[in-house]
Amino acid sequence: MAWQPSAPAQLVPRFRSDVYPFIAPAKFRGSLKDKVTIITGAAGAIGQGLAESFAVAGAKLVLTYNNTPPPAALQERCLKFGATSVDFVMCDVADLKGCEELVRKTLEEKGRVDVLVNNAGANGLGPMDAQAPEDFIHEIAVNFHGPYYLMRFFLPHFKAQGEGCVLNIASRAGTVAIPYSTSYCASKAALINLTACTQKEIDIEGLGEKVHLYSLHPGGIKSKMTLKKYSEDSVASLPAQAQKRFANALDIYNDSPYLNGMVCVALATGVGKEVLRGRYFDVGQDLEDVLAQGEALKRDPDLYSLHTSFLGGLKNGGVPPGGYPEKKEGEGFEFPGF
Repeated sequence: MAWQPSAPAQLVPRFRSDVYPFIAPAKFRGSLKDKVTIITGAAGAIGQGLAESFAVAGAKLVLTYNNTPPPAALQERCLKFGATSVDFVMCDVADLKGCEELVRKTLEEKGRVDVLVNNAGANGLGPMDAQAPEDFIHEIAVNFHGPYYLMRFFLPHFKAQGEGCVLNIASRAGTVAIPYSTSYCASKAALINLTACTQKEIDIEGLGEKVHLYSLHPGGIKSKMTLKKYSEDSVASLPAQAQKRFANALDIYNDSPYLNGMVCVALATGVGKEVLRGRYFDVGQDLEDVLAQGEALKRDPDLYSLHTSFLGGLKNGGVPPGGYPEKKEGEGFEFPGF
């Protein structure tokens, strides 16, 4: 889908909390007709919003769940909105064998896969040193290992067929340090960098225009997972000095799940792949406003990426200001001691 800026670039992109004209469902009706789209964690609020959004685009939906199947009404809505087909498939994304079976079965039955949306997530609240190691590792497995498994198995398929899109649902938590959310923050940060590193490899191979990946913050959505995490009982279990910090945590969770859903549909069609592929995008920013500043994104690789800032202008992976200290050939290092 070709796209050109309709207005001059804006210095500050508008902030959105619901669907807006640039990502209006009617605009993308049938844009992904018959494209086989896997959405993990489809039973929750974010997953259902993704499913209905891709349904409008005419996709063939493969919706995965772990314990609780999505409601039957979701299948009915997706078909009504335009999905070519809707299949519910049980898959624990934290399990390697389960992911292998999902890949095998989908390719066997559908013949191809075009879009992978890694949405399944786990998110608890509590001190790192009090969390059971098994629970910590489980959150890492759901939030990071699962997306890695599916990307690992589907990317050779995408390369072979000459096209494919991966949308990794990350979080703002992957870009900041939030106390009592250590496993969540760590796994989402890893997911953001997994996306960026993998895209760079694909670009080097000359396939970046065909196989494009993104990590996204889906907005603040009152999902069952979020409501459980910040419930009164959950917050009350924290150390007393921390409870006040999270007492009103849910106040900022007021975004529509369809905002994320339609941004994902837009990105899957390729509207932003020239400047946003491999990057981290916050769906709260107006996508049209951001794409209108594509040249700024090309000039600054730190925009929409996970990086660290240092005093003195030092950049990660770059030559220090003033260059490296001189070192004579063959010169070794001696530890001076005292």
